Amino acid sequence: PGMLADIGRRFGIELTGVPCIGDSLRDLQAAEAIGAQPILVLTGKGEKTLREGNFPKNTVIFPDLAFAVTALLAGD
Repeated sequence: PGMLADIGRRFGIELTGVPCIGDSLRDLQAAEAIGAQPILVLTGKGEKTLREGNFPKNTVIFPDLAFAVTALLAGD
């Protein structure tokens, strides 16, 4: 979460609720630690991450990055 927190400080923004897209458990945990919205994409390591579970309860799951971005831009 350190890198994400640094980004928030550098730009003077609050990251609570900001979408944070990743494919690994570590990505999702980092998002949760700073209060961002964890989003799992099933590409890359995403399928394995989904199978292994233990990701944050509020994680939103999309098949790939394009689908995630389209949904976010549509406000879904």
